[in-house]
Amino acid sequence: MLKTVRVFRLGLLLLIAVALALGFSWLNRTAGMRYVNSGAWHYPGRMGELTDEERQWAEVAWRYFKNNTQAGTGLINASDNRPVTSLWQIGDSLIALTAARQLGLVDEVEFDDRLTRMLATLNQLPLTGLKTPNLLYNTATAAMVDYSNKPATLGWSAQDIARLMTGLRIVALWHPTYSEYLDRIILRWNFCNVVDNNGQLLRGGMRDGKLTPQPEGRLGYSEYGAAALALWGFPSEKSVTPPYQSVIVDGIAIDVDARDPRTTYTPSVVTNTPYVLGGLEYGWETPGNDTTLLTAQRQRAQNIYRVQEQRWQKLKILTARDEYNLNAAPWHVYDTIFGNGYAWNTLGDDSNFYPTRALVSTRAVFGLWTLWDTDFTDALMAMTRLTRDNQRGWFEGRFEATGGYNRMITLTTNAMVLEALMYKSNYGPLIRSLPQESYFTTRLSDVFNPPRLCMPQERKPGGPKP
Repeated sequence: MLKTVRVFRLGLLLLIAVALALGFSWLNRTAGMRYVNSGAWHYPGRMGELTDEERQWAEVAWRYFKNNTQAGTGLINASDNRPVTSLWQIGDSLIALTAARQLGLVDEVEFDDRLTRMLATLNQLPLTGLKTPNLLYNTATAAMVDYSNKPATLGWSAQDIARLMTGLRIVALWHPTYSEYLDRIILRWNFCNVVDNNGQLLRGGMRDGKLTPQPEGRLGYSEYGAAALALWGFPSEKSVTPPYQSVIVDGIAIDVDARDPRTTYTPSVVTNTPYVLGGLEYGWETPGNDTTLLTAQRQRAQNIYRVQEQRWQKLKILTARDEYNLNAAPWHVYDTIFGNGYAWNTLGDDSNFYPTRALVSTRAVFGLWTLWDTDFTDALMAMTRLTRDNQRGWFEGRFEATGGYNRMITLTTNAMVLEALMYKSNYGPLIRSLPQESYFTTRLSDVFNPPRLCMPQERKPGGPKP
């Protein structure tokens, strides 16, 4: 009898072992195991393979890039059929192309062709007299232009430069074969007037006929730009901790920039974009940054989400605020959670208040929907999922006051759609590590032939410019 029991137990254990082996073999092929293997439990939001509808969303966004690519330069128009772009939007383009490859919207040959044309252009991009990239470029010729697309030197923006550097880093991480040529792009630029040794971001503009640098950055964008530069080893301390104060919006503490926009000539606004990008790209956990700062950034993003969700819960107003473009005056709008002293303020570039122009922003909806899996973001997406032209791309959004579309179609909004869907498909942020060695680090390690362009290894923290 005892022997029979032992044989039964042994047989049962064997059956359990076989079942577990089969189970793990099956699980290893499922989304669940991919979720576990990717470490996605560390990150918020929606994870997993795209549904058929989500894939259609990605295809619509990619159609914008197909329609607006300039064959000669590889650059993408910043808005539909308008041949001008900024460095921020070139960074968007690089991230969108990476997403398109990872989502299977382009094959290896098309990816290589598109990236190669962009690399060739960016490695020969005309620079200002101080060897910084200009604010704007014509996409057909790559010439420096002004806001009317006429040849001109406008100056530079450290925040835009930082966005492009993020795009370069993301392409290199996902496609390291191209890393040397990506690194060469920024090794042409002089960073002495882009970020100082204390980590203050700088912008430049014409003053009395001379390019003059001055501090740049507002809470949110300041930290995002500083984190991007820090990925390449540049100092970030001052811009990563800008002065701020807390205001109460509908009972929730929202941090806002403490500097007076009347003296800085930069609007003090709180929108979704910098916080959403921080979540999508590095999960608010940039390598090398202080843990306290990372906690603060994550909490700020959470509070910005909560105040919009609460507005919907209490007032039944779908809310997803961001800056956006219009095809009529005032042309560019800061649609804010808090702006220039007021909650839910909608400001034009002319500093006037446009309450009827408040928008459910498509780019904000996709970021919020991806990073927060809730009834609120489901409601946002239900209203946004058709805010598009299937042959041209996604619209900027839907006006709160009327429900009508803002039919402007831009590069940045369509890039956000692709970036958000890549995050979902990737089970988390696009940047999770940094290369230990690259052409960039090797070139800067040559102590006998330094670039002398205020690169990271040429600086002394807190000291004068090199």
